[in-house]
Amino acid sequence: MRTLAVFVLVWSVCATASSGAVSCNEKEKQALLDFKQALSSDPPGALSSWSPHVHDSDCCNWRGVHCDNMTGRIVELHLSDLNLTGNLTPPLLDLKFLSYLNLSYNNFGGSPIPSFFGSMTSLVHLDLHEAGFKGLIPHHLRNLSSIRYLNIRDNYGLHADNLNWIAHLRALEYLDMSNVNLSREVNWLREDLFPLSFAKRKINKIH
Repeated sequence: MRTLAVFVLVWSVCATASSGAVSCNEKEKQALLDFKQALSSDPPGALSSWSPHVHDSDCCNWRGVHCDNMTGRIVELHLSDLNLTGNLTPPLLDLKFLSYLNLSYNNFGGSPIPSFFGSMTSLVHLDLHEAGFKGLIPHHLRNLSSIRYLNIRDNYGLHADNLNWIAHLRALEYLDMSNVNLSREVNWLREDLFPLSFAKRKINKIH
């Protein structure tokens, strides 16, 4: 009888895993809904699936959202080239396991890169290129200790007063700051600023 009980338990666990029954975390779902609400425009309706009222309200099945198959936690957001506009809001901080964030080819209307991005310490990949950001690159990015890929190129009007924050990104393998105004930073080629191989970096200085 005990053997039968163990078999039933194992079968139940396996059946649950194979059926993909793990759904997204409710707090993270709400974070996505709050993120969408703060946007001023979603012209092509790209995020129409992001709704608690649609047939499939599991946010792991929403466009651009990738979840861990075992835990249901959101690990990637692929939101490139969706013509999104508006504000980026702190509820993204509730995505505690987010390692990949791509917001490139959107238009955030000349707003600065949010400083709270520096608190998203689980990020490994952050792509913000050609997303309409302007203003000072936030020094808070120095806190992204796990970041390997950082792309902020072609955000015209984006500038840096210094690049000391880069020296703290010890895991960084790829950095693209093409067409970012670095004219205020006079020591941008200091060897201690870039401890990694220049072969893996791409940085253009704009005067």
